[in-house]
Amino acid sequence: MKPDWKNFLIDCGAEFADDSLVSFGNPERERRIPPQGAILCDLSHFGLISVSGDDATTFLQGQLTNDIRQVTDSVSQLSAWCTAQGRVLATFFITKRHGAYYLSVSSDLLEPVLKRLRMYVLRSKVVLEDASASLVHFGYAAPDGDKRLQEILGAAPAKAYDTVQVNGLTIMHQPAPIPRFKILGELDEARKLWELLNVNSACVGRSGWEYFNILSGVPMVSKASSEAWVPQMLNMHVINGVSFTKGCFPGQEIVARLKYLGKSKRQMYRIGIPHCVKTPAVGSHIASGTDPDAGTILNATLNPDGYVEALAVMKIAEAANPLHLGEYTVKVLELPYELETE
Repeated sequence: MKPDWKNFLIDCGAEFADDSLVSFGNPERERRIPPQGAILCDLSHFGLISVSGDDATTFLQGQLTNDIRQVTDSVSQLSAWCTAQGRVLATFFITKRHGAYYLSVSSDLLEPVLKRLRMYVLRSKVVLEDASASLVHFGYAAPDGDKRLQEILGAAPAKAYDTVQVNGLTIMHQPAPIPRFKILGELDEARKLWELLNVNSACVGRSGWEYFNILSGVPMVSKASSEAWVPQMLNMHVINGVSFTKGCFPGQEIVARLKYLGKSKRQMYRIGIPHCVKTPAVGSHIASGTDPDAGTILNATLNPDGYVEALAVMKIAEAANPLHLGEYTVKVLELPYELETE
């Protein structure tokens, strides 16, 4: 995080633990704002990897699950990076800006992913850098967010993964039940936009942003879940995070075999845990009456009512059975896309 950006956020009321933004002084109130209200959220809990050079496109095409050739100045993408065994090392939101690709990844995976990616560069003309402190990275969501951006900037991306480049800012529309945008830019431009949007928005901590990811069924792999699941178990094939026509990538044979010759026994569900007010750790086990390992927590946060909502990778055969996490009942909730049935 840029020191000047951190100081700006502190002036806006942000409270930090080291470089981690905790809240803007009232986490209970902040949690209750989305999705009905407008929010601004610092996204420094995501790391940024920049990939540039003459061979950047070819390099990423050979590493990631999605077709990087579809990423342009006006189209962003969800993708993943797998091991040779087809296990997801990391998930990324990928945006192109000034000729370079920017991979947004869980901050606790930035260093290991960057180090591992560099091992595959060899003689390619590719430069991979930690860009987390180079650009400001924040989010904005509001029921009329597209109209507000149009009023302020004269442009706004219309649908999920559409992207606009305007006033030195890169703005990507992200999946959510209301207009939601991830914004990249230099300090001065980002600060100006934040101040203009803040007139009609509330500044919130990261849980509000994570709640939208859960509502949208978009998995975020962190260090605790790295190498745990193949892409299909994270619904990546359902939400356009995998291309089966782009050619080879690490683990491609296993991922393709599961599509064409088999069927995954697990997939990702959105769940609610009524009366549970403590966010379960990644990897916590969900049990059914007959199976103590019916599912595993991937991402979790508190919803506006103060109870846990989560994305969990579960056995398809157990999803319709009574489920619990410790003493709490688990309910399967709707996702904005269709899942497979056994």
